Amino acid sequence: MKIIITNLPSFYKINLYNAINKRCKILVIYTGDGNDGRNSDFYHGTMAFDYIFLRKNRLTRIFQLIKILRSSKYNEIIIGGWDSIPMWVSAFLSRKRKNAVVIESSYLESTTSGIKGVIKRLFMSRISKVYASGKSQQMVALNLGFKGKTIITKGVGVFNYIEQPRYIPRKEVKNFLYVGRLIHVKNLEYLIDKFNHHPELTLRIIGFGELEGELKKMANTNIEFLGAIDNNKLHSYYQDADVFVLPSISEAWGLVIEEALNNGTPVMVSDRVGCAEEIITPNNGVIFSINPDNFEERLTEIRDITRYNSMREYISTLNFEVIEQQQVECYL
Repeated sequence: MKIIITNLPSFYKINLYNAINKRCKILVIYTGDGNDGRNSDFYHGTMAFDYIFLRKNRLTRIFQLIKILRSSKYNEIIIGGWDSIPMWVSAFLSRKRKNAVVIESSYLESTTSGIKGVIKRLFMSRISKVYASGKSQQMVALNLGFKGKTIITKGVGVFNYIEQPRYIPRKEVKNFLYVGRLIHVKNLEYLIDKFNHHPELTLRIIGFGELEGELKKMANTNIEFLGAIDNNKLHSYYQDADVFVLPSISEAWGLVIEEALNNGTPVMVSDRVGCAEEIITPNNGVIFSINPDNFEERLTEIRDITRYNSMREYISTLNFEVIEQQQVECYL
């Protein structure tokens, strides 16, 4: 049996754990840390595996965790990071040879120097295996001096994928879409400024957050705010769009990129997005730099209708069922 310690039951993690549990028995321990104000359906799904939610009291939850670990027979404990006390307790209570950690933050956003680096190195001294979602995440482990086994999973979970839409060429590229929270690290001020200078293009923004009022004041009439939309209703918005764009200045992975591709939509992503190196190729999208800024150059590239339609044709051949199985295999 494997024990997985993570914070909250996000839908894409539930999907991943359900798939793993079909092949290997798991027990998932939820710490309850880290609710960050997402849609209510983000933390939703049927859990077809054994799971336990730790108590809310900080002291009693530690004793609860210790009791669970001491009474369970497991060959591996997969710790979902180092940002909570239960994760540290797990790393030091369990034998090092059984300890693995999931790294989903990229080297672009994860500090590995100074006092934080020292603390993370202490944690990593108890780890024998790393599950890194991509090469950018693997760099975090390497920068911390980790010399154990590393497995690149090429994902952070399994989203609710659909059958890949068939290829239909388009006549022009003018409708753009953003899906996500309206917060500083998503860099929407930058994106809105770009589209304010392109009245011939439209930008639809789905999501909510602390900057909503400020962003609406900035936006011209070619930019539309649609608010929160349930995940199971997003497919039509992805498919109506010509291009999905993610301009983040910090993004651990970017599951929305995979969702867009699954809906047949080419993507524009900043070079600060964690999955850019792993997923984006000239066949499915473009990567733009924020500093130095080459957004306009990449925008021109993806609006070239011949290249754009070749992207759509390639994307129509993707098989996300195979991609899911490859990710699941990493944990077996």
